[in-house]
Amino acid sequence: MADNTLNRRKWIGRITFAFLGLFLIFCQLIPLETVPPGLGGTSLWPIEQRGATPSSPIEFETFADPKRWITPSFLLLLTVTWVSRRPSFAPVFVIAAIFFLADMLFQRPPGLWTALVIILTEILRGRARHLRTMPFWLEWATVSTGIAVISGIYWFTLSMVLVSDASLGLGLLQLSLNILAYPLVVFLSYILFGVSRPAPGQVDELGHRI
Repeated sequence: MADNTLNRRKWIGRITFAFLGLFLIFCQLIPLETVPPGLGGTSLWPIEQRGATPSSPIEFETFADPKRWITPSFLLLLTVTWVSRRPSFAPVFVIAAIFFLADMLFQRPPGLWTALVIILTEILRGRARHLRTMPFWLEWATVSTGIAVISGIYWFTLSMVLVSDASLGLGLLQLSLNILAYPLVVFLSYILFGVSRPAPGQVDELGHRI
């Protein structure tokens, strides 16, 4: 009975993680062209006003592209947070399926970002017990370093094979936002889903070591 209860909680956590991942992918697929100009998007470049011609400086005005803003990669932040704090809730096969689906839907090189994320999460999974004894700022620095490393490898690989991608400035901006948003994702994961960092040697109500 105790083992059944423990397995049920583990699978509830996995299903929750999978649905959250799919929800975040769905949110990124929502077209932002319906957003009024200037309210945000992904491109840092303005677009030309319709009907404008270069011959007229007044008519050749630009307005803010609706794809102007960039947000943190909440899918990545959710994944590293849950792997660091509750590894059993984010198994590697779920991570691989979600990120490969994201690669296909977002037209990224299939499997490249997925492989890098899996490498990072498996390293964090192996160090999960050590992360529990670290102060939060050191955990934050460890995760941030991992995100920076795989982001750098990703951009370098794309540049080597001449695959067009976001500009370096845009990539650095998103990397900075990812690092800054990590504490927020940790806080929301704890408040909304109870994903916390167990204390060293902590056991659940069934006597199982977490």
